[in-house]
Amino acid sequence: MMSRNHKMTIRCLRAVLIVAAVAVAACGTPSVDGLRDSFAQQLQANRFVKDFQRNGDELLFSAPDGSGNPAKWRVHIDSSVVTANNDARQPYKGTVKSSWYANGEAIKPRGRDANLPVELLDNGISQDCWALWEKDTKRWGW
Repeated sequence: MMSRNHKMTIRCLRAVLIVAAVAVAACGTPSVDGLRDSFAQQLQANRFVKDFQRNGDELLFSAPDGSGNPAKWRVHIDSSVVTANNDARQPYKGTVKSSWYANGEAIKPRGRDANLPVELLDNGISQDCWALWEKDTKRWGW
């Protein structure tokens, strides 16, 4: 039979292990959800984007189309992945793939060209883009 003190010691050790596991997880790999949030924030921060709304992986806003005319845009985040990067200052790379629509029409990349208006490329995002995790600031750099 275990003594009362022994049981208390085991409970305390379990609590310490749980707290340690949570702390390690918090300092580990940045989350895919955080990457998606950062992508949405980066798009919203674009000076040409107006009336920005987010509903999960759907991003809606107004911005110029390829001719400079006003357009209603919809971006759907199709996938996002966080992988290791061989750089101590930027230990993770996040990749986001998305589908873009202007006035309901799909905007498809042509080769290496995103085929998006220059105004929307102003802050480093497009249909297939990546960011590096800045270890010191704990933020994605696009």
